[in-house]
Amino acid sequence: NNPLDTGYGYSNMLFGVFQTMDQSSAYINGLYRYWNIEEYVQDTWKITPRLTLDYGIRGSWYQPQYDAGLQASTFILSDWNAAKAPRLYVPATNPATGQRSAYDSVANTYLPSYDIGLEIPNSGDPFNGICQAAKCIGKYLQKNRGNQWGPRFGVAWDVFGDSRMVIRTGGGIYYDRFQGNRVFDFVRNPPETVQPTLYYGFAQNISAGNALLGPPTLFAADPTGKIPTTYNYQFSIQTRLPWSMALDTAYVGTQGRHLQDNRNLNYVPYGADFLPQNQDPTLSSTALLGNSALSPNFLRPIYGYSNITLYESQSTSNYNALQVALNRRAANGLFLGVTYTWSKAMTTASTDTTSVRVDQYQKIANYGPASFDTRQNFALNYVYQIPGWKQNFLSRAITNGWQVSGVTSIRTGMPFTPGFSVASAGSQNQTGSNTETARIGVVAGCNPNTGSSDPFNRLNAACFFAPSPGSTGLESGVNWLYNPGLIQFDVALQRDFAVKERYHFQFRVDAFNVFNHANFTSLNTTLNFNAYPTSNGIVTGLPGLANNATPYNSAGRLVNVTGFGSGISPAAGNPGGPRVLQLLARFSF
Repeated sequence: NNPLDTGYGYSNMLFGVFQTMDQSSAYINGLYRYWNIEEYVQDTWKITPRLTLDYGIRGSWYQPQYDAGLQASTFILSDWNAAKAPRLYVPATNPATGQRSAYDSVANTYLPSYDIGLEIPNSGDPFNGICQAAKCIGKYLQKNRGNQWGPRFGVAWDVFGDSRMVIRTGGGIYYDRFQGNRVFDFVRNPPETVQPTLYYGFAQNISAGNALLGPPTLFAADPTGKIPTTYNYQFSIQTRLPWSMALDTAYVGTQGRHLQDNRNLNYVPYGADFLPQNQDPTLSSTALLGNSALSPNFLRPIYGYSNITLYESQSTSNYNALQVALNRRAANGLFLGVTYTWSKAMTTASTDTTSVRVDQYQKIANYGPASFDTRQNFALNYVYQIPGWKQNFLSRAITNGWQVSGVTSIRTGMPFTPGFSVASAGSQNQTGSNTETARIGVVAGCNPNTGSSDPFNRLNAACFFAPSPGSTGLESGVNWLYNPGLIQFDVALQRDFAVKERYHFQFRVDAFNVFNHANFTSLNTTLNFNAYPTSNGIVTGLPGLANNATPYNSAGRLVNVTGFGSGISPAAGNPGGPRVLQLLARFSF
């Protein structure tokens, strides 16, 4: 599309022909500061010889992190005025050339088509609604929540008075600060810096005077400044057992509130790309519905800007678990620890950068298992001193001092949301929005898990279908399928030799995944479809699976070892990876 292109990269360089050029107007070095001030009062009250109460309260002031140079800024929706928004060059056909061009109706001027969607200079306020620190808002860009109070308590009851059984329960409120990396983005906002992009020109003609700005991307601070909060509580019974063993059985729960997430304030509404009034008159109307729509910046509700990401604290989570631990103190050469957890972690945002829905269906669409949810987790660790033969000097020299230790890990897999792609189609063809996406459809009553141990046949592709145009992204839930689990045995064998009192030699062999168990802890979870069948740009049905989308073809022949549902094994050295042997020799003096 570059009218100046010579056709050869080397000659383009000699003439100074460039495709695109962008440069920030300033280099911002943020001066980030914050204080954590915490105070607490606690007490232990032994009510009776068998009953003990721990209680207290903790105060936490997390000063919002800020830029001491006051270069940061945020977007405030209530300060944005639609009448002050800059105009954009719209698509039009230049009557003089018959070419698709960028048009300014007020000045009746035409520019090349690559300027479509860029701001018309001096046509409005390019910083409309942007508020800089300490000028129209405080230096924190959000509310300072002050001291947060976190009461805690714990009770321990020796049931029989001899420590054979102890019941413990307790709870507390805990706080965390706003994630610092998010604050770094606020110095990227105008007006301190802008980043124009130039298209198709000669390097020797680059000048700030002929640079056009595109609608910038903004980052906004949550004005409420809410502090991420966790409510933690537990109830446990600890029992002393024979053979130097102790059993701890506990219920553990947490509730997370005001967890961080990302919300796009300037999204393209669902269906906007399908509306007749939103079609680009210079593009062919025979393209797939949505392809001939105006560019996204013409369809956003906050005109003059691209995406506006609000770093808010609105998500929630909960965790409930049965936790069992059996431990044996080192006795008769054996130390042993066994743990088992049966748990469930649910949330509306698995990470503090998760993007949430822009409408009222956030909980319906995005409440589900956390991406790190592991329903069952078993672990065994042990150290055993192998008895030696003491018949004579030779048997003692060979057999004494050997020790075997190890860790056995068995857990269920973590969840995932199946993805999809449709050839020659994007979200604008499915949801009618360039910013809001669809989800893969699921056939009612069909089990997506094949139950097969074949690493190339873990998911049933027949249970899925591509979303229909007009989707609102509610075809399926989030993290509703689970990857395969992990089984791993790590073992170590070692011996220490005392050469003299001050000189020791140790020989050790480590074996990770000693039995070389094949672990496929993740799957290829993206299903590829052919293009939508259309007639005159109208979708007439849903597409079928693309060639080689699945590992096996219709004849049952393995044709794609990385197809949908095929297992992926971790690399060597990672949990679940193939067996790794390690030899160690150490001399100490």
